[in-house]
Amino acid sequence: MKENWKMKSHCFEANQIDEGTGMKEGWEIRSVGDCCLLTKNLKWTEGSAETYKYIDLSSVCRNTLKITSSASISNGNAPSRAKKIIARGDVIFATTRPTLRRVAKVTPDYDRQICSTGYTVMRPEGEKLSTSYLFYYIQTEFFMERMEKLQRGASYPAVTDADVKGSEIPIPPLAEQEAIVAILDKAFTAIDQAKANIEQNIANAKELFQSKL
Repeated sequence: MKENWKMKSHCFEANQIDEGTGMKEGWEIRSVGDCCLLTKNLKWTEGSAETYKYIDLSSVCRNTLKITSSASISNGNAPSRAKKIIARGDVIFATTRPTLRRVAKVTPDYDRQICSTGYTVMRPEGEKLSTSYLFYYIQTEFFMERMEKLQRGASYPAVTDADVKGSEIPIPPLAEQEAIVAILDKAFTAIDQAKANIEQNIANAKELFQSKL
């Protein structure tokens, strides 16, 4: 990966580049796992009546990259894969068919709920890594190309938690992470607005065509 970042060093001022790594001063390369806290699995207690919102692989929308649905589960009806405890600020990534890019940030309404073991749960350390910065990194071609190379299985290709958390990530200082996120947020908001305008124009055109008929 360091070679990839060296090729992009022209993006920065020459006197800001470390000749050893090819990156801007203050940046470092770490593994995703090194920048995340450990998470836990739920141990279902027999007779427990507590219910949870359950996030399965179909719960994350590939278009919006958000959790759009959940099922109510308890000890009596919980699927065998309903084990991983998630919290607000986590980033979840589907390890089954990873190139489908099912990735989402966990919002407050899913705090302390449960997701499938088909996800890797990443809980960034606040002093090292921003949730939104990690969220955008997981969508990069570099990360996805690594997942494609590492996936195993023909019918249901998958990667492991170790594959995901072992991936290298360039880490700038938090202030720079936030600046990068702000730029990307603005760009993706503009893209979403453009898509919405196009969809509305298509709907208007269909309505006009129908009225002429």
